[in-house]
Amino acid sequence: MKPFALLLAATALLPLLFGPYWVGVAFLALVYAGAASAWNIAGGFAGASSFGQGLFFGVGGYSAALLFDRLGITAWLGLLVGALLGGLLGAGIGWLGSRLKIGGLAFAVLTLALAEIAFLFVQSFEPVGASRGIDIPPSDHAFADMQFSSPTSWLAVGAGYLICCQLVATGINRSALGHRFRAVRENPLAAEAMGVSATASRVIALGISGALTAIAGTIFAQYSVFINPSLFGPQLTIEVILFSLVGGMGTVWGPVLGTVILYPLGTWLRTEVGGTVPGVDLLLYGVLVIICIRTFPGGLVRFNPHHHIRRLHPHRRPHSGPSTT
Repeated sequence: MKPFALLLAATALLPLLFGPYWVGVAFLALVYAGAASAWNIAGGFAGASSFGQGLFFGVGGYSAALLFDRLGITAWLGLLVGALLGGLLGAGIGWLGSRLKIGGLAFAVLTLALAEIAFLFVQSFEPVGASRGIDIPPSDHAFADMQFSSPTSWLAVGAGYLICCQLVATGINRSALGHRFRAVRENPLAAEAMGVSATASRVIALGISGALTAIAGTIFAQYSVFINPSLFGPQLTIEVILFSLVGGMGTVWGPVLGTVILYPLGTWLRTEVGGTVPGVDLLLYGVLVIICIRTFPGGLVRFNPHHHIRRLHPHRRPHSGPSTT
């Protein structure tokens, strides 16, 4: 429970230590951390790597925005509808991949293609705003319609979302379902021989991942008060995979650690360095990511200084003290 306590303490202290801008950055970092944790449930735990998380993110954002804009339905209900649709989409994609015996990189390309199809469809479909997007109308009922003017309120929403994601990830990791996920990830054929259904594991993992990612899309859309087809783009997928790799893929808190380090760092580089020489912030960011992945191949959360020293100096023997002979 210590990580949850640290998360709550950091959420309470951030508004006291930083201004509204960095509190907003912290909110977005929490949302991306939850999305990274959601991706990790499928890609890290079960080995069903999806390159199409933007599909679930966009479905969540558009579901809530359309229900509120067209029918006046509160975004909280829209969040549940988006989660349901995202979960069904994820489960369906998992079933389709297993049915067609598509795995590994081919499955990742399949998910990327489906997200791109959704992007092109929404971009040209006039009833959902096409390429113009949708402006979410303001509401007089801030909490009831998930529209807050205070960055601190959004920070609390982001923390609540991340805690939900981590509770789900922790529960899966400690349960029999988590063991089945890992068995399928390591060797699907051996898992099938032991009675573990690789198809069911993939369907469940992607269903949970899709539902949680769709919730992130709803929260992001309500925060932005504007959505467009770019929600379906590959940017979210690229970022959550990077965060998971740097933090520790297949672990419960690795994606969160990677996000809370890389997302604020990328924002700081963009604001402090990006204005001087165009593109230099992206170059520095990429170099730092590569250094992290090379230095900590198992992720930051798995870092052990003693093992790291032995890896750098494999022939060095431990000092046993002065000789008495």
